[in-house]
Amino acid sequence: MPMLVVEKLARFFGARTILRGVSFQLEAGEKVALVGPNGVGKTTLLRILAGELEPDEGRVLLPQGCRTGYLTQDPVLNSGKTVEEEAWGALGDLGRWEEELRQLETRMSQLGSSASSGQRSGLTVRGQEELDVLLRRYTQVTERFEAGGGYEAPVRLRTVLAGLGFSGQQLNLPSGSLSGGQKVRLGLARVLLQEPDLLLLDEPTNHLDLAAVEWLEEFLSAYRGAVLLVSHDRHFLDRVTGRTLEMEEGRVTIYPGNFSFYQVAKKEREEGAREAWQAQQEEIRRLKDFIARFQAGTRATLAKDRAKKLAHMKVMEKPKGPTRRMALHFTLGKASGQEVLELKELTAAFGAVGLFRLSSLKVRRGERVALIGRNGAGKTTLLKILQGQISPTAGSFCWGHGVKLGYFSQELDQLDPQKTALEEFLAIPGMTPLAARSLLGRFLFGGDEVTRLIGGLSGGERNRLALAKLVLSGANVLLLDEPTNHLDIPSRQVLEEALLSFPGTILLVSHDRFFLDRVATRIWEFANGGITSYLGNYTAYREEKARLLARGAEATHIKGPADSPVKAPKGSWQGDTGGRKKDWQERLSRVEGEIGRLEARKQELLTAFAQPRGLGESIAGLAREYKEVEERLTQLYDTWGELAEWIN
Repeated sequence: MPMLVVEKLARFFGARTILRGVSFQLEAGEKVALVGPNGVGKTTLLRILAGELEPDEGRVLLPQGCRTGYLTQDPVLNSGKTVEEEAWGALGDLGRWEEELRQLETRMSQLGSSASSGQRSGLTVRGQEELDVLLRRYTQVTERFEAGGGYEAPVRLRTVLAGLGFSGQQLNLPSGSLSGGQKVRLGLARVLLQEPDLLLLDEPTNHLDLAAVEWLEEFLSAYRGAVLLVSHDRHFLDRVTGRTLEMEEGRVTIYPGNFSFYQVAKKEREEGAREAWQAQQEEIRRLKDFIARFQAGTRATLAKDRAKKLAHMKVMEKPKGPTRRMALHFTLGKASGQEVLELKELTAAFGAVGLFRLSSLKVRRGERVALIGRNGAGKTTLLKILQGQISPTAGSFCWGHGVKLGYFSQELDQLDPQKTALEEFLAIPGMTPLAARSLLGRFLFGGDEVTRLIGGLSGGERNRLALAKLVLSGANVLLLDEPTNHLDIPSRQVLEEALLSFPGTILLVSHDRFFLDRVATRIWEFANGGITSYLGNYTAYREEKARLLARGAEATHIKGPADSPVKAPKGSWQGDTGGRKKDWQERLSRVEGEIGRLEARKQELLTAFAQPRGLGESIAGLAREYKEVEERLTQLYDTWGELAEWIN
């Protein structure tokens, strides 16, 4: 049964056509990607489907009673509410019913305490009548609350918030104090908690760390409603969607597969269209030649037939060439030494909150190191330390010989919002107007676009300007903090190629796994207050993690008090032949295996919570197990930390 039917939509902004003749439909439960370069109208289409904009032509059909949830790139929140209260507000009547139950309980308690005893006989006649009314109402509201899944809701709410990266301490924060990224994540949580029949998601992976993106993949894959989403995360699209709608020049082309299928099918379609056009052009040339040669001779009748055929021929439109892309290429002023960077006992903390502590790490020339981990783990902090913006809490780092840094900030604060794009580049010493316009043209800024204020540009446009400035730096070491933010897929592909051909050294933060797979040669994982180095790209890192966890799971399963090590002084095995240290190392491996098993079970429970009503077991049972798993993991993390410190 179709969940959404779109018929011949058109939308115009002045003389500009945004949408024309857009038609498609979504089936119930179907997951569909909406792709296309920035600026083609994807957000406009979503706003029309959500009812925020009216189409100039065409119509949108939804089943009667269909509930639609829409995630914008800038969700509106009530600044007077906490994170948890905002999330509860998404549950509609459940939140109102819970509040009414609390009020009823308070009033009944007041009536009870006003009596001389805890019995009804201690109440006045009027008090007894009021209590009867309250009890009847309490029963009615309780039945509605239970039927609507009210007792499951707190677990579901906290599961979604935790999956999207909100810690328990953050639930009581005023929503008005949240960062822009946190507000987007809270907006996403609200939409998911509503459990609408049709989800419209505009860039849902923006501001999510890798763990949250992977959680969202699992949630949406198991989601029973229909989903139409816009995203530039290619891996995410492949995992979640089964059909792709491409927007181009106001029209939609439908591809029956995920993003990878779409890329192959689009290329084949374009090649087929080009070959068909070329064949028709050859036929037209041949007909014209025949007509010109024989129109006045003995074969004039045949020439007239050819002329009629030519006149009635429907001439194909010439296929357009490849979409114009930014011309990005990094050049080196001078190569650095082989040893580019060394970190020693480096520690970062904010007040009493520690971010990370590492023993020793090195980076050699030509390496491309990706920093991954949860939001708040310290990835951006490390780049700012290395760039010289802030100082470490303890430890040191040393840049090698001949290093020249180039820094890309995810806040894009290298740009002055009060300047135009042209003024920004003319402020660079030695830059001429002609050279500035030429450079801006390479980054898709032409004509009057160079005179627009930077503060009024889109995120993708400002990102391209920041990359253009980085090109001029001549750096041989690039520190890149979320360089793919706001970039559409074609621009990300250009950035990938530029970094792959860059002969210098790169340290980067990104949540785009496809990008990490192509670019990274080493992974630094920020977790449990430390940094672990893995050789290879993101897929190699995941495979190595899985191998280590599987190896640990094969070890002897240990329980309870056996995990609490007998404390030994650090270095107590100096001079030991290997026996005692080997025993402790084996114990560390067993603890790691148990952590791996429990972390996997925790993820299974999070996925199960996403669809609680379809489960055969009670939500209460799952909640109890989830709590037990979390408590056990906390114990094991402490044990692992002590063991690792003593062994080292």
